[in-house]
Amino acid sequence: MNEKFYERYACEEQEVIVLIQKVLGASPFDDQWNMLATTLGMVFCADGKVDIKNGRLNWLVAEEERNSEKGWNRFQKGQICRIKARKLLDTCTPENMTPEEFNAWCVVDVLEQKAVCPQLEEVWAAYIQPVVMEDEVLGTLTLNRDFDMFEGYFHWKETEISLMLEVDADDKSTWEDTRNAAKSMVAEMETWDRSMRTFSAKALTSLANEWQDDENAVPITEEIFAERISLSELTFSFEDYFTAYYEDDDMFWGHAIEVCGSLEQGIESANIVG
Repeated sequence: MNEKFYERYACEEQEVIVLIQKVLGASPFDDQWNMLATTLGMVFCADGKVDIKNGRLNWLVAEEERNSEKGWNRFQKGQICRIKARKLLDTCTPENMTPEEFNAWCVVDVLEQKAVCPQLEEVWAAYIQPVVMEDEVLGTLTLNRDFDMFEGYFHWKETEISLMLEVDADDKSTWEDTRNAAKSMVAEMETWDRSMRTFSAKALTSLANEWQDDENAVPITEEIFAERISLSELTFSFEDYFTAYYEDDDMFWGHAIEVCGSLEQGIESANIVG
């Protein structure tokens, strides 16, 4: 047992029935791995209290266990199971969150892989119901709850691109904020398109010439660079930031060009990614 890990949690072990949202990730912890699953609610077996809110489950595994039934495969999306767990101490909660908001537990043991719980079954049924946003400008967007993002397709000039709006799925005001940000850019599509192409060309044309593997190739100018790239995806956040992804026309051997900025401050960076 890694005492450094478990000393952050209360000594009391509680038996709970929990609804798994998904296994989210793994991070190094000393010579082990700290696994993370997110949850959508739990029921306390001792008194029957129902607590429907987002939470976190953490547990440690050895390197060789990370991809096993003890690691990534320990829980499944939508699983309702009965576990023994310990609550994260209030003093270990991140400074920008309350213990109730962070709602983190460590897994002591899995007592029942498939538990019956009508309250949590209702929560899951509601969670997987499609949520669709119809917009006269942006078209049909469908909520991906796993990533807190509305997804759809949109015509940017003559090209159909992926459109993603990052939101807080539980706060509808963020839906409007992000949708309005996207529509604000669309209203000035020609200006933004020209600006993003020009900014990318100034930042990356020199690099594009370095990537040419034919010494007799015609040099790429900023004008040629700006014409060759094509927008494929736009992502907006409700905090006014956007990321645009352009296809590179093989100038960077198939890597994407990522353009980042905000509606208020303008374009801030252009890099190759992927």
